[in-house]
Amino acid sequence: MTLAGRRPQRAANRGDQDLDLVLATVSVIARDGLRGLTTQAVAREAGVSIEGVLRSVGSTDALVDAALRYALDKSAGVFADLADGASLDHFVEHLTDLVARDPDLQVFQYELMLESRRTPRLDPHVKLLYATYIEATSQALTRLGITADEDLTLLVYSAIEGFIMHQLVAKDRPATERAIERLRRILSTAR
Repeated sequence: MTLAGRRPQRAANRGDQDLDLVLATVSVIARDGLRGLTTQAVAREAGVSIEGVLRSVGSTDALVDAALRYALDKSAGVFADLADGASLDHFVEHLTDLVARDPDLQVFQYELMLESRRTPRLDPHVKLLYATYIEATSQALTRLGITADEDLTLLVYSAIEGFIMHQLVAKDRPATERAIERLRRILSTAR
């Protein structure tokens, strides 16, 4: 099913159409990889004309930039939510929900990370992605009352990345939840 088929109505204004194009870009890259990204594929996914895509964004590079900004905004908000209740218990539920709610967003980010090894122009984007997530992890740990140095922050972030990848690939949410619960217990001793 295309993005247009999942939306109740066509985009009512330019902002809605731009968001539709960003979501379509995420879907296309998650499904077909970055090498499958074309204006035609995004237009088909969003249910708009190719001319509409070009008029709105201009190029596939601009689509990737906009989709990456969207991914950063969306995912950084999740990290902030992780610590909202100032409870490590909240951490387990939120992290597995993140993947279950929007697996394409996670796959999109992994596709960019992997493609950056072959496409140097993506390297700054991926470095920004990592820096944003490392900082968000550090802030979440601090809000949870855990004093986190750079090494602990990187350890927790890397574990989170592994949990997300495991849930995406193995599709075994209960196993992911058990592993996150173990991390939660370990972190509770770091307070």
